[in-house]
Amino acid sequence: MNNLNVKFIKKAGICYLIGNLFNTGMSFLTVPIFTRILSPSDYGIVTTYNSWITILSMMIGCAMHMGIRLAFNDYREEINDFMSVITTFILEYGCLICVFIGISLLSVGISFGSGLILVCVIHGLASALLQNYSMYLMMQFKYIERTAMMVLPNLLSVVFSIMVIQFVLKSDFYLGRIIPTALVTVVFAIWTVILIYYKSRMFHKREYLKYALKISTPLVLHGIALNLLAQSDRTMITWLADPYQTGIYSLVYNFSMIATVLTTSLDGVWVPWFTEQLKNRGIAKINILSKDYINLMTYSIVSVTLVGPEVVKLLASERYWEGIRIIPPIVLANYLIFAYTLYVNVEHFHKKTLYITINTIIAAVTNIVLNYVLIPKYGYVAAAYTTLFSYFFAFVLHSQYAKKLERELYPMKAFLNPLFQISVMIAIFYVFMEMWMVRWGIIAAYILVVFYINKNRICTLFPFLKYGRE
Repeated sequence: MNNLNVKFIKKAGICYLIGNLFNTGMSFLTVPIFTRILSPSDYGIVTTYNSWITILSMMIGCAMHMGIRLAFNDYREEINDFMSVITTFILEYGCLICVFIGISLLSVGISFGSGLILVCVIHGLASALLQNYSMYLMMQFKYIERTAMMVLPNLLSVVFSIMVIQFVLKSDFYLGRIIPTALVTVVFAIWTVILIYYKSRMFHKREYLKYALKISTPLVLHGIALNLLAQSDRTMITWLADPYQTGIYSLVYNFSMIATVLTTSLDGVWVPWFTEQLKNRGIAKINILSKDYINLMTYSIVSVTLVGPEVVKLLASERYWEGIRIIPPIVLANYLIFAYTLYVNVEHFHKKTLYITINTIIAAVTNIVLNYVLIPKYGYVAAAYTTLFSYFFAFVLHSQYAKKLERELYPMKAFLNPLFQISVMIAIFYVFMEMWMVRWGIIAAYILVVFYINKNRICTLFPFLKYGRE
């Protein structure tokens, strides 16, 4: 980190942006395909399956990626040995779970549905291995390799899925999206394991495993709670309403994620940069750059909100259009995810993983309870607003605790003007929801004003990159 210069960091940021834009572009280019070859029910089943993958990945992987993140502070010179040890642990643990489930299924008789459970577990194990290696690459600023890992699995799974649905399956089309994705993920996971063991064959070391588990174990519940917070809506809509509504909700939710493309790309550079700055007590610099970071996300949120209806109509058939009305709460929820993650990074730095877990569990339980009460009556619309409320609750909890750790970091007033702008644009969205020319005219004027006011700070692609290290 001490040798990183502005040019190198900028290349990394641009590379991550390209990777995220490519993945997002693939998602949006394929949404019109999948929403037309999959019914809303099939689409809902696929998204429910994906929500379980994220939870299983966290459980099987034991959130070891966070141990890797902090190991770069304490075991930087031994990081390859560290990676080898925790990879061995995850493989042993994951295989044990697969064997247990396989024996259990054999005892009751393997059916088509139960076989899919085993696929889901293996997929979760592979996803955990990829997540660990992605963190390893990110913390080393190996941006080309990490971008390849972001792009290739997604690209190949999409291509194979379309081929299987179109030319192989005659029914149960949701399997055409699930099975190829699982196979591609497993192949890439095997490749990363080979790369890890090529660099080190230290399979067991108590010190490394104890370190990783001490940091990561509390975060398993945090990860599960976080995924429940993000994914439980779809599972509960399928359970308490029907998969048709899940499909509509999932389409709008996935569309709304485009607002986070920029920050997701920057996060690959921001996290190691922030960690090093906070370690050296560069709080003033962090606060200056975080203001740009927050503003960038605000501009993205406002833009996505106002152009959302037309993009959804372009992406999906008319069966999905009723979901347009929940664009604002879902987009705003994504903004709150970004906002509270800034404070979670502070908690991670101070290794307060138990408090991260407690706060996230409280927010997740709140979301589940509200969903249980409101979804039967109001359907997926209720899920959109319970999600928004729960993420706001998470933001309050994490920001309050982070302030106890670093009182001067991220002053709350930095969020006041952005939230005011977003609130005004949401009001405009609902007033002119059926008048696209008015909304597009407003967003065009808004962007021009933004560029004029901030021309000295946003002329470059990534504002904080020009504040590079000497």
